[in-house]
Amino acid sequence: MRRFISIRVVHAMLWILAGLALLSCFWVLIQGPETMQVLKFTVLRFKVALSLRFDALSTILFLMISLLAAAIARFAIRHLDGEERQWYYYQYLLLTVFAVSLFVLSSNLLMLFASWLLTSYGLHKLLIYFNRPDALNAAKKKAVVSRIGDLALIAGIVLIYDTFHTLEFERIFAMYESWPGYRQASIRMEVILLLFAVGAMIKSAQFPFHFWLPDTMATPSPVSALMHAGIINAGGFLMIRLSPLLQGVQWGPALLIFAGALTSVYGALSMITQNNIKKKLGYSTISQMGMMLFACGLGAYSIALFHIFAHSFYKAHAFLSTGALVEESRKTGFKLKPISWFGVLAGVAGGAALILGAIEYKSGNHFALFIYGTVLWFGLIQNSVQGSVQYSFLRVWSGIVTLMLVALALYALVEFSLGLYLQDLVPETRSLVWSPYSVSSLVAVFLFFLGLLLTRSLQKGNRLTRRLYVFLLNGGYFSALSDRWMEKNTPLISRGES
Repeated sequence: MRRFISIRVVHAMLWILAGLALLSCFWVLIQGPETMQVLKFTVLRFKVALSLRFDALSTILFLMISLLAAAIARFAIRHLDGEERQWYYYQYLLLTVFAVSLFVLSSNLLMLFASWLLTSYGLHKLLIYFNRPDALNAAKKKAVVSRIGDLALIAGIVLIYDTFHTLEFERIFAMYESWPGYRQASIRMEVILLLFAVGAMIKSAQFPFHFWLPDTMATPSPVSALMHAGIINAGGFLMIRLSPLLQGVQWGPALLIFAGALTSVYGALSMITQNNIKKKLGYSTISQMGMMLFACGLGAYSIALFHIFAHSFYKAHAFLSTGALVEESRKTGFKLKPISWFGVLAGVAGGAALILGAIEYKSGNHFALFIYGTVLWFGLIQNSVQGSVQYSFLRVWSGIVTLMLVALALYALVEFSLGLYLQDLVPETRSLVWSPYSVSSLVAVFLFFLGLLLTRSLQKGNRLTRRLYVFLLNGGYFSALSDRWMEKNTPLISRGES
């Protein structure tokens, strides 16, 4: 009885947190951005400030996280009913949600990093919830990979403090914009943003740091929903938060563009070869996180945030309704059809026109939008001809147009709310003549087109792609190789590590 009451109390606390998040959104709309100091103290002559930053970026993600957590907690009441360790799940669910909320509301890099570590710890505890060997193994892998990301983030924070002598976001951004000397120290800023980009890639399971994520499918659906809908987005949020610094460098965005495109294509190809629905969703998350960081690299931060928002609700629903999806697929027998050569030619023609527009239209001022539009065009062409034979061409296209209109309406809403924080959709004008930014963008477009061709080959099942199919079905053998490495080199990792 006591455990039942405690679970209900945690559930109620999560809904109260969602209510506070909604009020914070209204507060920012009325009063504007504000920083609220919670605690301030000095350690070894180092001043530490615990402050919450309420602006359009933090509050909209705070609302998303709290709403998803409350809904997932409600689902878990029945889903985990009868489990002996159900209270254990709710304890660490509350801790993880609290840590993620602090992460998005942090006003400085020190507080952000502390909540980053606390989030990692809470997720680790949730991953080992059932004591299943597969889940424990995945948690062990994540612990090792996460430490690499932590080191990259620590190095970036140290260099930031050495450069600006502060860790407060607003002061860093103001000094960077007002003093040309910081912009002239381009090599240092390039290194700093590369370190943060690597940390974001590792946190969001980008290739080749992705192999632990598909192995977490042994965990309960509520854990998977929380991880794939909320925690995995941390890398994208970090890049959006640091966008004023990311705008002035070349190699950090170039890395995000290339790694995001490669991860997105790899994740999508691996997804279509899987026969386990939860693994399909796992590789789908990897692919979508690649698209999110790809948008961050281009400088389309509003699009990246909209992607986070839309993907989180979609993926939470997908994991919590996997049983219904299996039953529906059995009834409909839905099968994908490969794209025709006419579709490939249409993709080439449309892509070439959009790339030309990216270079020529207003001297490349809207380069990011045209490049992102090219990728969306490839996806539209591919999905316009896929489906079961019972679906007509008119029905498919009417559904696509309807979804596009809904997406545009939602995007307009998000873009309006982001006006308080993100002033422009596209980055400031960059040098597009053989710069790392422009070259990586064109390479990324080629990777997406190559993914379109490989998808067609995999669906047709020809002899040339048989080995590729087996390679992708086994996740590129990353999981097996990492298992072997972990057995030899990490025998002492315990269940309590994060």
